[in-house]
Order: sequence, then C-alpha cells, then structure tokens
Amino acid sequence: MKRIKDAFINTETLKKDREMLEKFYLSNVENLSFTNPEGYELTASRLIVDDPVESLVIIPGRGEIAHKFCELFYSLSKLKVSAVVIFARGQGSSTRVLPDRQKYHIEHFEDYAKDVTFVLDKLNIRDYNLLAFSLGGLISLDILKNQENKPKRVSLIAPYLWPYFNLKKPSLYFFISLMDLLPFTRTMYTPHGSEYKKLEFEGNHHSHDPERFNYYHNYFEKHPVYTIGGPTFHFVKEAMKKQLELFKDKFEFTIPVFCQSAGDDKVVSTKETQRFFEKHANDPVPPKFEVIENAYHDIINESDEFRIKSLTKALDFLFKN
Repeated sequence: MKRIKDAFINTETLKKDREMLEKFYLSNVENLSFTNPEGYELTASRLIVDDPVESLVIIPGRGEIAHKFCELFYSLSKLKVSAVVIFARGQGSSTRVLPDRQKYHIEHFEDYAKDVTFVLDKLNIRDYNLLAFSLGGLISLDILKNQENKPKRVSLIAPYLWPYFNLKKPSLYFFISLMDLLPFTRTMYTPHGSEYKKLEFEGNHHSHDPERFNYYHNYFEKHPVYTIGGPTFHFVKEAMKKQLELFKDKFEFTIPVFCQSAGDDKVVSTKETQRFFEKHANDPVPPKFEVIENAYHDIINESDEFRIKSLTKALDFLFKN
C-alpha cells in the first residue's frame, strides 16, 4: 500500500476541488438498504473500488451521515481500500425510532450492535477491519464484548465512553435515571438537546476548520431530510448503562485495538476514556491509547494538523501486516 499520509488532501485542496469531490461521491458510493426482522430499514453506504487491496467497515457517530465521509472515501480510494459505512436504526438514513424524526432515541443500546451485525451478515462480511467514531466507538466495544462476528483489528477515534460533564458518575447517572422513569420526560430532549439547527463556526467545540465544518453543515441545508437533533433522556440512560457495563464487567481485549482521543474534547470525556483503556493494560492483547493534543471531538472534520495525523495512524494500525 502506498504511503497512507499521502492519500489525504489538505484544506486548500478541499476548497478548490469541492465539485470534484461531489462528482467522485456520486459516482463511487453505492447506497444499500436492508429490512431487519423488527421491520426497521437499515442503510449502508459502500465505497466501490476497483481491485481493492484492503477493505474497511466504518461505524459512524450519532449524527453522522454518509456524505460526511466523502473526503475520507476519496482518500481510501487512492489507497485502494473499499469501505462500507453501516447505519443502525436512528442513524443516517436508517429508520428513525420515534415519530418525531429529530429526536435521537434508542430503546435498548444493544440494538445498535444487533443492527450492525445484521448488515454485516447480509453483506457476508467476516474477518473485517473496523474504524469507528464517537458513538460508533461505544457500539464497537459492545460488539467486541457481546457479539460473535468480531473484527480483526479496531481503530476508535474519540469514542463515546462517558459524556463530558462536570458531575460525578453516580450523580449524573441518578439524575438521568430519574428523568427516564417519568413517562413524559423519557423521550424529551435533554437540557442540551433540541431539533437540528445549523451551528455557527465561531465558538463551536467540534472542529477548528471552518471549511470542513461549513461543508458538512451546508449539506444539511440542501438535504434537510438527513438532519437529526439532540438525544432523549432514555437514549442517554441506555448509553450510560452500556458505558458502566464496560467499566464494571470483566472484559478483556483479545484483538488489537487502537484508541485516539481528542485532547480538547468537549463532547466526550477524554479522561474517562483514558482511564478505561489503562485499566486493560494487562489484557491478553493490551489496547493502544493515544491523545491527539488540542484536537476537538470531530476529528474526521478537524484541521489538517489533527485530522491527517489521526487518520493516518488509525489506518496504518488497521492495515499493518
């Protein structure tokens, strides 16, 4: 495989070649759809590459859509890596769980892993390499712990192992659990949630790069059907239950895993993520952990100095011979 770092384009190229990227995306990405046993339509977006030398499964974050991976797909094609992004229920263009399409909700967190493995089975994918972002990182750890169809190697970027919040775990979990108990609040937005509204770049805590930030959010203006708002109290409760399960249960890493956390993450707790992986330092296959200093949470849309460094390391780890 050619030098991975050379496959990534910089912000200046992105500015000049947006039209080229759009044409590439429309010509080389196939949208797939499957109906699971519960009747949910699950979608996937597959990057088609002639004579690929490697393949990759991607599990996205909470609000991510296929188009967000346009630039990454372009780089993967240069590396001759085919890829498929799998969207579980409530994600991307898959069936939303509540009648209000803006509310991000799940009844049982385990449903995410079941949906992903269902699509893997439909596509006959085994012995795969896995790249995951944010919520996709938590889903990936659930797959490693509880599912049979496990990947060969995993790279996690800013995984959602605990929310960035200035409350101790027991206090935060108690508050969320209390709100989840009340029928009229369990499907309400949390205090920080609402329907989707385009964020201004100034003051955001997701990316230092205005070009990538606006490129992503401008797409939603043209395609509002893909927008999704904040999470419900029940989603947060289910995520916390899964996070606490991973922290407390006996669980060992038996395959190579590399986690990169954002040093200036204001969405998930880098400190708690580091604590989790350090706890597994004596596992049969100890995970590798690294902090990308000064990076914000949305590393796939970050400035060149953070994005290229992080993705190069992630892919180099996955495709190591």
